[in-house]
Amino acid sequence: MPITIGNTPVTTWSLMAAHKALAAYKATIERFAGSEVTIRFASIEAAAAALANPAQANAMQFGIGVQPQTPANRSINDCLADLEVELDRKAKQARQPDKEKYNKMLAEAGEAGALLFSEAAKNKPELFAARNCVYYYQGGYMSGDQFAVGAALAFDGTARLILLYAEADRNAAARLVRFYAASCRLTKDRLLVVQVPNAKDAVESCRQLVDHRIDADKPMPDLPDGLKFLLKIPARGAKLCPVGGATTDVAASVMSGKGDQIVAKWDGVDPNKNRYWAYRVDKFLNLKGIVKGQKYVILWMRFSGKEGGAHKELDDSWTGLGQICHAFLKKQRNVILVGRPRQNRDVHAKMKQHLDKLSANDPVDRDRLKIWGEYWKSEGGNPNTKIIGPNRAAEYAIFLRMKSAEWKCSLVHLGMRSGAMDAAALLGMHTRFIEQAGNEQIKRTTKWTGKDNTSTLYKRAEVSELSTKTARDMVHDGGQHGIERGYTPEDLKLIIDSVESAFV
Repeated sequence: MPITIGNTPVTTWSLMAAHKALAAYKATIERFAGSEVTIRFASIEAAAAALANPAQANAMQFGIGVQPQTPANRSINDCLADLEVELDRKAKQARQPDKEKYNKMLAEAGEAGALLFSEAAKNKPELFAARNCVYYYQGGYMSGDQFAVGAALAFDGTARLILLYAEADRNAAARLVRFYAASCRLTKDRLLVVQVPNAKDAVESCRQLVDHRIDADKPMPDLPDGLKFLLKIPARGAKLCPVGGATTDVAASVMSGKGDQIVAKWDGVDPNKNRYWAYRVDKFLNLKGIVKGQKYVILWMRFSGKEGGAHKELDDSWTGLGQICHAFLKKQRNVILVGRPRQNRDVHAKMKQHLDKLSANDPVDRDRLKIWGEYWKSEGGNPNTKIIGPNRAAEYAIFLRMKSAEWKCSLVHLGMRSGAMDAAALLGMHTRFIEQAGNEQIKRTTKWTGKDNTSTLYKRAEVSELSTKTARDMVHDGGQHGIERGYTPEDLKLIIDSVESAFV
């Protein structure tokens, strides 16, 4: 009974019938419902006066608990402030068990990954390879493929992984193992870690062996001693597959996804199952000015190829990113720009430069553009562990929270073809990736999208030209090719229309 008149409780249900003089203040009184802040007024008139002038001090009895403790001269605003403190205390107390679970999950993820890596290194390769099951092989440098591989390992509890890494790749390989251990339920008997002189060469040897296993007319590769154990994999009853095989095995689930559920059965990536994690993400979203119930384009930037990563032709150009942002802002869409920029590049400065140019004759509302960049990092470059969970897949926790029943945001992820796009789709989010029509890897992407690009969840936006000079030089073999950077008007419209169709 938060408010009483004399000795009579004032409840929101009895308010209209018993205390009509207070009916106008029902909303204020309801804010006290269920709290431990208790107020007693001498009369209805005194209560009405206090509620009518919430900033003015009035005579009342006030206390924390079921009964008022001491007479007081207070305002309703003072009481509401105490109520907020009390509610915060109770909410924090209610979150404490989940906070302990969350911190335990973070600690155990690191421990589990380190233990799995060391235990898997003790496996005897010849015995490991003797089972009738699916074997995936992956290079330690192939971080973008971890999402499809992790989903496949979680789906099939008998599948095994051969992780090939060079000394220079050890830390990257350890991060992969951490994800597989913490979120994909991979155990030591299902993992073999193999150190090799050159991981890319080892992966190529595996590819040649797969070709030979499929077609005996293809030459048998001359395997180095460290990979001869692969010959122990049974010719019948077992499969040796590249990471593309993992994509094949999970893509059917994505093809059937409608964007209303998580496709990948990963552990520890959904903040909606933990009140503390959800609370921390909510604070982040409120700080970033995200509005509940709104539609957002999550635009992923990619520049890893320019820094030595794979597929440099799939990098973005700032010109292209500026064009896409401007086009969505012109449609009054909310855009969140995320991802790692090129080294020593200021995302805000680059986007301002290109939006200034594009807006000179076609102004747009730039308040709708939110630049998060590497949002998984906090100030100083330290991991923002209070919001992103135990591994890279959990970096998508923020978006899962935005899609929750509490936030009710509608999201579409957009970016160049990459593992980041795969992860978004595997987590049940509408995803559109940009790809050049007719490129050599189209067969890989049709696993996700269907040959005719018919997947509801994951679709290609097939452009005639990618947005960088590097990509165009590769396609045209250094010859002449129209504009050097950015998208043609036709391709830009195609990208925008593809995303818009996902919001319908």
